[in-house]
Formats: sequence, C-alpha cells, structure tokens
Amino acid sequence: MLTRLLSEVFDQYVFTRVDQILNLAGTHDARYSKTAAEVSAALGKLLVLARALKAQQPEMTGLVMDFEALTALESGQAAEIAYRQGLRDSRQIRRELMTCLHR
Repeated sequence: MLTRLLSEVFDQYVFTRVDQILNLAGTHDARYSKTAAEVSAALGKLLVLARALKAQQPEMTGLVMDFEALTALESGQAAEIAYRQGLRDSRQIRRELMTCLHR
C-alpha cells in the first residue's frame, strides 16, 4: 500500500513538473515558442477549412478537434517519458561519476 501511494505521489509530481517545464519552455525557449505558434496556426487553418467543408464533410470538424486533443496528449506523454528517462539517466551518470572519482 505504501509503495502504491508513493508511486501515485511520484506520478503526480512528474505530471506537475513536466507541465511546469513545458509552460516555461513556451515563454523562455524561442524555438519551442515558434513551433507552438506554427502548430496553432496550422490547427486554425484546418478548423477554417473544416468549417467551410461542413456541408460536404460534416465529421471533419470533430476529426480535427480529436486530432488536436490526441496530439496534445501524445506530446505530453512524450515529455513525461523523456523526463522519467532523464531521472533514470541521472542516477546512472552519478554512479559512473562516483566510480571515476573513487579511482
């Protein structure tokens, strides 16, 4: 039970921290900001097109919205995976560094 609780707390910490990092990247990283703006502009164009074609393709708007939600979820999951791997890597790097220092 303690292990499960610790795992849930850690998962929440990772989720919150990744969100903080991505929010900071949006304001402090010019490349990330540029990409985010380009994604937003492309989504806007898709929505305009979907609305214009609503009569011929009524499901298109919903499909575009689903795509946006799923790509946002995918990006968040990718960031979380990278963050968790970075934590694992930092432990290994620290061990290797300590081994070198003790030689």
